[in-house]
Amino acid sequence: MRSKIVKYIFKKEMLDILRDKKTLFMMIILPVILYPIMMILLTQVMTMSTNSMNEKELPIAIKGNADSQLVSMINDNDQKNEKEKSGKLKIVKVKDYKKAINDESIVAYIEVKEDNKKYNIYTNSSVSDSNTAIQRIEKVFEDYKQEKINENLKEKGLDVKQTLEPIVYKNIDIAKNEELAGHMLGQILPFILIIGILLGAIYPAIDVMAGEKERGTLETLLTLPISNLELVMGKYMAVSFSAIVTAIFNLLSIALTLIYLVTTSGLAASELGVGSLDLNKLIFPIIITIICVCIFAMVVSAISMCVCSLAKSFKDAQNYMTPIMLLVMIPSYVSMVPNIELDKFTATIPVVNISLLIKSVLSFKSDLGLVALVLVSNIAFVILSVMLLSKMFDSEEILFGNKASFSFLEKRSNIKKGNMPSVSDGVILYAISLVLLIYVGSIVQMKLGLGGLAITQIMIIGLPLIFAYYIKLDFKKIFSIKIPKIKHIIGAILLWGSAYILVNLSSQILLHVFPQNMEIIENLNNALYQEKFLINLIVIALMPAICEEMLFRGFIFTSFKSKKGVKMAIIGSAILFGFMHIDFIRIIPTAILGISFAFAVYKSESIFVSMLMHFINNGLVVLAMHYPKNTLIKSVENLTIFNPNLNVLTFIGLLAISIILLIISLYLFKKTKLEKSESAI
Repeated sequence: MRSKIVKYIFKKEMLDILRDKKTLFMMIILPVILYPIMMILLTQVMTMSTNSMNEKELPIAIKGNADSQLVSMINDNDQKNEKEKSGKLKIVKVKDYKKAINDESIVAYIEVKEDNKKYNIYTNSSVSDSNTAIQRIEKVFEDYKQEKINENLKEKGLDVKQTLEPIVYKNIDIAKNEELAGHMLGQILPFILIIGILLGAIYPAIDVMAGEKERGTLETLLTLPISNLELVMGKYMAVSFSAIVTAIFNLLSIALTLIYLVTTSGLAASELGVGSLDLNKLIFPIIITIICVCIFAMVVSAISMCVCSLAKSFKDAQNYMTPIMLLVMIPSYVSMVPNIELDKFTATIPVVNISLLIKSVLSFKSDLGLVALVLVSNIAFVILSVMLLSKMFDSEEILFGNKASFSFLEKRSNIKKGNMPSVSDGVILYAISLVLLIYVGSIVQMKLGLGGLAITQIMIIGLPLIFAYYIKLDFKKIFSIKIPKIKHIIGAILLWGSAYILVNLSSQILLHVFPQNMEIIENLNNALYQEKFLINLIVIALMPAICEEMLFRGFIFTSFKSKKGVKMAIIGSAILFGFMHIDFIRIIPTAILGISFAFAVYKSESIFVSMLMHFINNGLVVLAMHYPKNTLIKSVENLTIFNPNLNVLTFIGLLAISIILLIISLYLFKKTKLEKSESAI
């Protein structure tokens, strides 16, 4: 790769980006103006709102003969609250108390009962003034109650202080101002920065990818004597630079706003918890934050360019980037969740790791090992994204191909018989299935239990069958309907055994890291359990084996294979299969099973082998539920539950068995010379 060529491409793209006023606005003007306005106006609005509420007089009424001392305390509340600024109460007279509250002529009324020993306070919680009034009234009653206690103790000759306060304690907060400010900023700042980085990366990425296609200049660039990698790196550096500049402007804008709030003596600084803040102690955390943000900007830039390379126009690219924005924004909220901290696991999750790292650094709780892990993982994401982008630039179909619309949007009379489904068909069918599973399947399963699971499975198989019929697909070809050979059946069973061991070893590791998920798995098994063995076997084992295989190893696998190749089809359909099970702890193990199922279908060219594997896998769970004391079943089941006593030697031994089973199954799936010649014919 020639650095000089990359430099020229970088300059060319930067000039194009800087000519776009919208990009300049998002990169510079928005962060410089937006954050000061947001933070300063927010504190001013809070101050004005507080003062307005404090000065507001709230009318209340008293029903019955209230104690004169209580009435006096309510009236004196006006003068008392002049100093405390906690609001005023005014006693008024009304005839119909309940009607007066509903009409909002009063915000509360106090009903006196049992000779001034019991009081009912009536309010309307749907009215904000009533909520404020109840707080003030409760404060008066607390003072009134304390006065009564003091009077009773004095009448009995007891010392009030010694009786009510036999001990004295004091809470001393040792947190420094910069720690308090860092904690507050650590919750809010990650989300703000991630949004700023997104805005800084999206528009340049759209311009250098989809915009270049729309202008027709990408073809000219590809005719130049430069490699795709040089072209990609030049464009990538330009987009990354734009995102990094935006991130730095975001940080500077926020920092300058904080300095302004600290240096101006008033309520604003105290409201934000940054009063008398020593900014020097935040220098190192801010430096680490800048480094992390810059690397994350490079990740977002690469992902944005990958997505935008699929678009044919600026408008298409904006539509494609909308779900990406949501996927990035939602995990960034993790910094606001109190119980989630940066650890070895969260340090490897994209977006989450950056959000938690910024939070921990600003809270002065950062660990250098975890910081290094976050940086390394993000650098790895950058490398993988750039490699993917380079591969996409090698594909003329991606860059210049006419993307076919979703087949189901076409009139059935215009669709030719015998077509192969596209990747978009597979993705849209999966999306519909996932939405129905979440919004319909979960409801019917909660209401009907095992019956709901059966309805869900019928829904899962119905979608690909209806879709395939509508777009006139060859059912036999799409769903790999073929009688398998005996050796393929044996190979599939052995392959399942290998995958089963790997699945449960991975589950052991995941449950060791997240032991709290064991309860979820146990609750799931209990929810599905029915006393009748045959019903459980049909609904839990047989129906998913048929229905889910028709969707994943049938329609989705074939749609991916037709465009993306066998490897991508196997892995892609398996990942989607894992995510369909929703529960976090089951995604990776289920994806491993999905890979083995898809591989068996590919080698045998028959979906019946994956159905058999799926049935054996789920059937074992049913047997374990009904015959937990059976020696053979119990020994196999020990792999499926969390076993903290599983030692290293046992782990290695099981892994070795898995590898041996895999080798034998691969041998059985291997085609002979005769089979190869037959397939060639």
